[in-house]
Amino acid sequence: MFPFQFLKGTLPKWLSENYLNNDIQKYVQELMEQSISSSIKNAKMMGSMDSDSERGQEMQVSAEGPLQATTFESLDHVYVKILITDESQLSRMKVYHNSNQMFIEGIPSSGHRSVITLPTAVKMKDSVSEYRDSYFQIKMKKRDDLQYAEIAVPPLEP
Repeated sequence: MFPFQFLKGTLPKWLSENYLNNDIQKYVQELMEQSISSSIKNAKMMGSMDSDSERGQEMQVSAEGPLQATTFESLDHVYVKILITDESQLSRMKVYHNSNQMFIEGIPSSGHRSVITLPTAVKMKDSVSEYRDSYFQIKMKKRDDLQYAEIAVPPLEP
């Protein structure tokens, strides 16, 4: 009836041996500890991003120069968040981008220029920006058609 016919309903000798079960149990235990510890670390990181005091510190780490900016990407878009506490700075700010960099002029002073490297290539159009809760956020669509060119590899001569 079953593909494995055991004598008198007992397990085979190799399954009942203590050292093999201990190895499997030890491996499973190590795997569980690693996954739980990484989950706890991720949860702590996500929890620290919620508090306002730590959010500012997080953004300063990823900032380049005096501009406090954070870049992150979703499945289809790349987002850049810039902390701007004074709304009057928006009128003198200019934002440009190419496929892999963003240029921000006029923040914090009128002659200052900041360059932010984007995590992936973006389209030149289809960018949207908004200012909300002291953050200026720019949403750019990822470029799907990355242009690849094949390079011929010459065969080795014996």
